Amino acid sequence: MSARKQPFLFCLFLIFGLSACAIKRSAPDFKTFQDLENVDSTPVQADSDTRMEFPITPGATASHSESSFAKKPGITLVLGGAGVASFATVGLLKRLKMEGVKIDLIVASGWPALFALGYGFFKSVHDLEWFAMRLQSEDFEKACKLKKGEEEGTLSKLIESFLKKKDLRDSQVPIVIVAGNTEKEKQGVFDSGDWTSPLRKTLALPGLYRNFPEQDSSFPSAFDLQSIGVSEAKKRGAYPIFAVQMYTDYLSFSKGAKDSPKKPTIRNVFLASLRKNIREELSQSDGAFQVELKASPLDFSQKRAAILAGSVQAVQILQRLGSKSK
Repeated sequence: MSARKQPFLFCLFLIFGLSACAIKRSAPDFKTFQDLENVDSTPVQADSDTRMEFPITPGATASHSESSFAKKPGITLVLGGAGVASFATVGLLKRLKMEGVKIDLIVASGWPALFALGYGFFKSVHDLEWFAMRLQSEDFEKACKLKKGEEEGTLSKLIESFLKKKDLRDSQVPIVIVAGNTEKEKQGVFDSGDWTSPLRKTLALPGLYRNFPEQDSSFPSAFDLQSIGVSEAKKRGAYPIFAVQMYTDYLSFSKGAKDSPKKPTIRNVFLASLRKNIREELSQSDGAFQVELKASPLDFSQKRAAILAGSVQAVQILQRLGSKSK
C-alpha cells in the first residue's frame, strides 16, 4: 500500500468509528420542561416519575392540551396551608392549566396565598414554577418572624422583585386572600388593594420561625381562625368549590413540641381550633383534598416533592369533574 493512501484510510476508519459511537449512544433519560408541557397529558399516579429539567425560561408562553374541560364552566379553588407542603399549590395550578381547566376564583390562606398571587400576576405557569424553585427558607422567615412590638414581618427582595403588580385587582384570575387571626387581630378578607399587608398577615402562623405566645390573661381562650376560606367562597356564590388543605405536616410538627402537661398552652388551644376550623370548612366544599409530605414543614429539600404532590391532587380534581359531567 502506498504511503499516500495510508493517511486517507486512517481518516476513513476514524470517521466510521466515531459514527458508530454516536449511533450507539443512549438518548437522554429526561424530557425538557417544554416537551412535557406540549404532550397530551395522562393521569399522573402518585408513584410516577415526572421529573423535569431545569432551568426553564422565564416569560415563556404556557401551552396545554385541548380537553373537554376548557369548554365547561370554571371552578373555584380554595387553598390553605403552612410550610413547604404549600408548594403543592404550584403543581396543582400548573396541571389544571395544562388540562385547560378554567379557574374562576382562588381563595387562599397561609403560604399558598403567595403562589396564588404568582399565578395571577405572572405571564405563565413556567414563571410560577421558576419563581417557586428559587424561594428559600429565608424568604419565608422574613415574612413570618415578628420582632417585638410588630404585627407583620417583611417581604424578601426576591418576592418583591417578582411580584411587581401592587393591586389584587391586577391579577389575571380573581384572588381573595383570607388572613385569619393568630393572636392579635380578627380575620380579614381582601380582594382588592395592596396585597402586601394581607400576604404578610396570612403567612405568619405561629410555630414556623416564631414561637407560640405564652399563656397569660391577655390572650383569649379560643381563636377566631380562618384556616381555609370555603365559607368565604360560598358567600360569593362560587360553584363548584374544590378545597385543598396543606396544614397536616405543620399540625404534626407543632403537636410534637414539649409542653407542661398541667394546663393547656396557647399552642394547644390554637392547634385544636385550627383542626376544628379545617374540618368545618372542608365539609362545605364540593371536593376536599389534602397534601401531606410526612416531613418537617421547614424542610425545603421537599419543594419538588410538594409540587408533584399538587399535580397528583389536580388529577383527583379532574376525575371529580369528569364524574360530575356524566
